[in-house]
Amino acid sequence: MEGLTFGPLSTLSSLVEELNPYRVAFLTNTTVERLWLEKASNWIEDPIKIVIPDGEEYKNVETVMAIWRRLQDEGFTRKSLLIGLGGGVLTDIAGFVASTYMRGTLLGLVPTTLLAQVDAAIGGKTGVNFNGKNMVGTFYLPNFVLIAHETLSTLPEEEVRNGLGEVAKYAILDRKIYALTKDFEGISETLIRECALFKAEVVEKDPEEKGMRRILNLGHTAGHAIEKLSSYGIKHGLAVAMGLAVASKIGEELYGFDSGKVEELLQGMGLPTRHPFGAGDIIREMRLDKKAWYGRIVFVVPVEIGEVVVEEVDEGVIRRALEATEDDSWSGGG
Repeated sequence: MEGLTFGPLSTLSSLVEELNPYRVAFLTNTTVERLWLEKASNWIEDPIKIVIPDGEEYKNVETVMAIWRRLQDEGFTRKSLLIGLGGGVLTDIAGFVASTYMRGTLLGLVPTTLLAQVDAAIGGKTGVNFNGKNMVGTFYLPNFVLIAHETLSTLPEEEVRNGLGEVAKYAILDRKIYALTKDFEGISETLIRECALFKAEVVEKDPEEKGMRRILNLGHTAGHAIEKLSSYGIKHGLAVAMGLAVASKIGEELYGFDSGKVEELLQGMGLPTRHPFGAGDIIREMRLDKKAWYGRIVFVVPVEIGEVVVEEVDEGVIRRALEATEDDSWSGGG
């Protein structure tokens, strides 16, 4: 994907210079402000700095409206550049703001979490939550995504684990990434690069999720429902890990997929393999998900490592998979 760059924060200087924007605004949250805003903004002359509260609960239209107002007050134009500095929630908001303000401004993303570096910041999906996760959003490709490995140095262990849910997804989708995670000993720059490049390649072939890109929703059909049922108390990556376990059980029943491989993968990364909710509750939420085309529940189902199919799945099969992976004593571990 054009615009995907791996390098230190100092790379911002040349990336911005190439775009030659009228103004530059950084959008970040209160946590990242303290850790990285000064270091990142030092490379840009006189940027606007917009700081929003940290948390999924602020990923809403009210937050977006406040940012629009600030940009208007600062004289931000269509030829200005908005740089989203933060994790997946922040980069989703930044993308949505840039895609809608004056019908589209320049956009750069600097993801600072593992989840955002391997997944959320890549591919041009933007969105805010509205009676469900990312129910209002756009497809809007950024002018650049800078993956600066140094920003992970301040990442709490729980956020590393959160990002590993998406890494596990890529390991099931791609044999090369699976081989890198087989004897998992920790995150490496190579693993981040391979996940990011895999997603970028898929997005390039299907930018608006009309076909092949739907494979990237592996683990998300049940995962998003689990997130919502937990009132977002279960982090996205952990919910995706639970969703991967569900999808692997569906694959086992339909195609003879070895679900033990997924269980082993998740356990090796310290990720949960069980979810804490009833099958009926999860199915109800899945029907509301934006990926339920024509009101039917569609799953990405693994056939084998490196091969998946996207298809409508019978509710009975889904229920059995959910019941097989339910654990009401779940406490966040594998």
